[in-house]
Amino acid sequence: MNVLRIALVSLTLTACQDEPPVTGTAPPPVQAGVAAFVSVDNPNARVGDVVRVRVEVRVSAQDSFRVGSYTGRLHFDPAQLRFRAENPISDGLRVANANGATQGEIRFAGASPSGLTTLVLYDGSFEVRAAGFAPTLRLQMEELSAALTLMNLAPRLTVNRQVFQYRAAEPRP
Repeated sequence: MNVLRIALVSLTLTACQDEPPVTGTAPPPVQAGVAAFVSVDNPNARVGDVVRVRVEVRVSAQDSFRVGSYTGRLHFDPAQLRFRAENPISDGLRVANANGATQGEIRFAGASPSGLTTLVLYDGSFEVRAAGFAPTLRLQMEELSAALTLMNLAPRLTVNRQVFQYRAAEPRP
């Protein structure tokens, strides 16, 4: 009986390795460069609930640059999430194109000559159509540059496949 339990646990762990996990903890500190990731306010939302999905970046403490511009795409399964609205971010110039939302893609971009102070690059509200939506979220960063110097940060960028949870009341870095 114990051998069967061990085999089932092992099989379950192996099957889950293909999907990026959702965690309740904050992303790990960035050792060098920039890390980009997706966060959601409620990865366990039920069908019909509205969730907030964010694309965020963090810069390592060792680096003195500020993010000046970016472009990217948020991919999701439209059978599991339906785009409802973009939530405004009042820092720099921000734009999003939801024309591809019915196919599961939101394009977003932003810029600030002096550097962004809010490192949330995109913030949107989505209606949950199926439980277990979080692992379908995928981030694609196309451009990331530093303010003032216009240095290309893409070679120093790590895109984390893991989806993190945040609490809406928590202050965001």
